[in-house]
Amino acid sequence: MGLIEKRLIKEAKESWLPGEQKDIQDVAGAPIVVDVDWPTFETDEAALKNVQHLGVRKLANAFRVICVDELGKEAVRDGVKRIVVTNQKEGAPSVVLDNSVVTLACVFAKGSDGCLTDLEIAKILTRAL
Repeated sequence: MGLIEKRLIKEAKESWLPGEQKDIQDVAGAPIVVDVDWPTFETDEAALKNVQHLGVRKLANAFRVICVDELGKEAVRDGVKRIVVTNQKEGAPSVVLDNSVVTLACVFAKGSDGCLTDLEIAKILTRAL
């Protein structure tokens, strides 16, 4: 991991990730923990530059769609305890809900071409809840 990647990870942990986590918690009305699988990003500057807007922010937007009413909020409170965002080098993007953990896996270095939209994420999670 180079200096650029170290700085981007430090900035994420200290600057935007706590706010994004709070946003998701506020929308869902639940203490959901947001984790980024940092080792999958360590050598990928482009992915690090995209993870906030194409990963965590898209998840927050998806939860806004799901939690539009009390039924959605209840489903999220009961079904989601943790979110993990992971970077892939190749492959199709995916979002999975398993054991109360939402895992979003994307090729963040490809930008929007390697990621799911917020509505795609919401649709998949709504069916899983």
